[in-house]
Amino acid sequence: MAANNSIAVAYSGTYASKILLEPIFHSDDIMKHYTVYPNVKVKQNVFLANSLNKIVVENTTCTPDNTSCTGASTGFDIDDKVITCVPVAVRQSQCWQTFAETFIAESYKAGVNMPDITGTELSKVIIDRVRGGIAQDIVRVMWGGQDGHADCTYGWTDGLFALFDTGALTVGTTSTAGVPSQPQVVAGTVSATDAEAMLTDAYNEANAVLRQIPAKDKRMFVDPSTYNGWMGALTSTSTTNYGWVAAQEGLPPLYFRGVEVVPIYEWDTILADTNPNVFVSGGNNKHGVVYSAKSNIMIGSNVNDPDNQVKVFYDDLEEQVFIRAYFRMGYQYGWNSLVHMQILIP
Repeated sequence: MAANNSIAVAYSGTYASKILLEPIFHSDDIMKHYTVYPNVKVKQNVFLANSLNKIVVENTTCTPDNTSCTGASTGFDIDDKVITCVPVAVRQSQCWQTFAETFIAESYKAGVNMPDITGTELSKVIIDRVRGGIAQDIVRVMWGGQDGHADCTYGWTDGLFALFDTGALTVGTTSTAGVPSQPQVVAGTVSATDAEAMLTDAYNEANAVLRQIPAKDKRMFVDPSTYNGWMGALTSTSTTNYGWVAAQEGLPPLYFRGVEVVPIYEWDTILADTNPNVFVSGGNNKHGVVYSAKSNIMIGSNVNDPDNQVKVFYDDLEEQVFIRAYFRMGYQYGWNSLVHMQILIP
């Protein structure tokens, strides 16, 4: 075993991105639901041209615009949003003995003997685990980040909930039909009735611009309890063939009026840790829906940054396996008209 603890691999620049970031960005969890900007060095301006309507008028004069015509639009507006990518790091270590014992057990299960494993293969296992942890954190901070928060894993940038609050996004409310205290319990039960009512209100109260976007290009992001409540609504009619199949086999993914409903399991962690302002309406509420165009939610990084690094190495003096990863990450959303948030209240 002593021969196998000589772990020393280091990747930098674009190759580090191929090892660490690109598999995350190309995964279904990220690529299917969000828009990735992969070449943000530090900051990138995203220019958003607002939609135009009421611009066609009768051609009766030689005026340069429609200012002489009552009711017509006369301006062409471009909004500017900025994605700021913050330098972030992963710094982890583990006792070699603990790592080796765990790895040996997993290797034997896979039919691999420890003497046949090289240091490079050990490093690959470690990097795979780091990648999984980063992917989970990308989603958690994307939603729950709060710049300056006391918890350093949230405090390095603003996530979507904080950006919604800063951007004065209108948040709709749906009153529970059940126990008044239930909406304020993290991971509490959301009934089928409440889940359906909240999704319906989010759908109906959304801006007309959002409603016109094809269903396949939109998502309804929900907390796990709301997702379970909606699944309960779909499987409650088990006397029908559809309900019986749903109850037996499940229905991933779920849809509401053609829009995919996506459970964000990190929301429960966020709501327990940071209590975002957008959920506060007469109390600290814990269940909600974010109904958005997929293109309206943006993740920024710089996969070509020469400073991106992934290192795995073993220190013989401390008998520790060390992991270091360095990269940039940031988040932003576009128009308020292309996102609607709904929360469940007492």
